[in-house]
Amino acid sequence: MLYKLSLSTLFILAVLALHAQDDESYPAPAPPPGVEVYSTSGGDLIFSFADVSSDNASVRSNLRFSAFFHIGEFWHFDFTNSFGMFTGVGLRNVGIITKDDGIVIGEHTRFLDPYPSDVKIKRRSYSLGVPLAFKIGNLKRRTFVYAGGEAELMFHYKEKLFIDGDKEDKFNEWFSDRTNIINPSLFGGIQLPGGLNVKFKYYLLDFLNPDYAERIDGVVVHPYQGLETQMFYISLAWNLRNRSKRNIDMPDDRT
Repeated sequence: MLYKLSLSTLFILAVLALHAQDDESYPAPAPPPGVEVYSTSGGDLIFSFADVSSDNASVRSNLRFSAFFHIGEFWHFDFTNSFGMFTGVGLRNVGIITKDDGIVIGEHTRFLDPYPSDVKIKRRSYSLGVPLAFKIGNLKRRTFVYAGGEAELMFHYKEKLFIDGDKEDKFNEWFSDRTNIINPSLFGGIQLPGGLNVKFKYYLLDFLNPDYAERIDGVVVHPYQGLETQMFYISLAWNLRNRSKRNIDMPDDRT
């Protein structure tokens, strides 16, 4: 009897030892990966250009620099240490500067009839944009390249007329039909440690709306018809990470 008890005890101990070895060979599954979510805030210094032509004839355009008023709030979703995405909302001041483009609108008729030899027009709009972009790099160090698209609402238009270097006239409009009020764009850039980044953006539609119509001396005219105003810019931006952050657990599909 004692012999059988000893054998039973040895058998139980052997089973427990083997089970312990199996547990060490096959550790428990790791918890599901999480998504790190955080926000950044910042602004831009924008150097904008325009490819302008009228009835396929090139029109001179100048570099336009703007520093005010640009502000953005962006939400980042880091899926891994090297891949993520971001979206958000941004307020910007974008536009073009042309010289001797030959365009006459009702507001400027008294200054442009006859058309002077040195005419410069500054046109800009405040826009509200919503971007969506993907990023790849060292996200822990906040160093990455990114690319995506954005839709912008051009909600406040302003125009200034200069003749021989002197400002002669200006006006502004809310939600003006003079611009393509919704203008999508493609962009890409690189972010460096500390939040400084360099970005390039290209707008897919003309800045000025070629279908815009107005009445001058009782005649309906389309002042921007035949005009192409393709806008793009390079910007220096800074995005400072906000303190608050949280992790979102991804669903575990390992069954």
